[in-house]
Amino acid sequence: MITQKNIKLERPHFKNLDGLRFLAALSVFIFHFVSELKVITPGQTKGFYYHLVSFVTSKGTLGVNFFFVLSGFLITYLILYEIKTTKSFNLKYFLIRRTLRIWPLYFLIVVIGFLVFPLVFNGYSTNHRLINYVFFLANFDELYYGINDSINFLTAPWSVAIEEQFYLFWGVLFYVLSKTILNKQLTMYKLPLIVLVLLLLSFMFRLYHHTEHRLLYYHTIAVMPDILIGALLGYFYMLKHRWIKSLENLSKNKIILVYFIGLSIILFKNQIFFGPFIVLERFVIALFFAFVILDQISFNCSFLKVENIKGTAFLGKISYGLYMYHLVVMYVLEKSIDFGSLNDYVSITLFFILSVFLTFIIALLSYQWFEHPFLTLKKKFKL
Repeated sequence: MITQKNIKLERPHFKNLDGLRFLAALSVFIFHFVSELKVITPGQTKGFYYHLVSFVTSKGTLGVNFFFVLSGFLITYLILYEIKTTKSFNLKYFLIRRTLRIWPLYFLIVVIGFLVFPLVFNGYSTNHRLINYVFFLANFDELYYGINDSINFLTAPWSVAIEEQFYLFWGVLFYVLSKTILNKQLTMYKLPLIVLVLLLLSFMFRLYHHTEHRLLYYHTIAVMPDILIGALLGYFYMLKHRWIKSLENLSKNKIILVYFIGLSIILFKNQIFFGPFIVLERFVIALFFAFVILDQISFNCSFLKVENIKGTAFLGKISYGLYMYHLVVMYVLEKSIDFGSLNDYVSITLFFILSVFLTFIIALLSYQWFEHPFLTLKKKFKL
């Protein structure tokens, strides 16, 4: 029998996913940059062109949705790969690896927001509750306290908190399943049934609260469709299911058509998913994001592989920092520079250049000197 003691598990690496991570982080950055122009140059945010740009860039929030789908796919696939290869699942090592990746930067932002900036900036205060961030309940904190809080960089950790909740729940679930049923049964029957039950629970929750938009955006149960669709993709991709194989040979024209339909749905999502139809918004968009992931890692006739765009793979590796630091940078710039004394177009240009440059430099240095030592420790907890 193969055991963890006599096998060295080589985890698969998927091409193009780092590039997709960067594009998702970039979309969130662009959304926040355009939103912050209301503070930098309020006079330029009332015209037709700003509203047109805002209409498009507001969809940048879906970069977070994409992160959820991607996490659901990767974590599920890698856990199933471990179970298939070693006939077991090491929950302890799994949680340690996730901790080493997520906790250092997450808690650095928490320290900055709750301990450092109150000493640096006069009049700095926040309605957020430190205890909620410590226990990875930042999404609920943002839901109940964030709406009246001007410290926007403490908003970013909400999605990381949900991912940490998912890692814990999913890890324990797989550990229990791997201990109580045969691997074949797990692979063939149990997981899809569990995912379908959880999807139904999420749909019912979203329908009951369909008029409460903040709750639908931040509540863990409300955002489950993203992660669950990603999980199903990971499950079927591990099995190399026949529908996966058929999609891999999809023609370039059909792939382009799906992208056109998916991007159109994203662009006009508010007009499509109104009233009770909002129940389906995350589910439908998550299906499109799952298609994008599958296209990038597996399709034979893709019209574009992201990592063919020079630099995206590298930028994807620092995307966690890009995501977590960009609002901190914007906050500091707004507090440090009197943009109101400058010409509006100079202010916009300066704010953009400094935001991009400083976010990139800080994320790069953070990855090399702060995050990387923790990532190196992950090797000690590989099977």
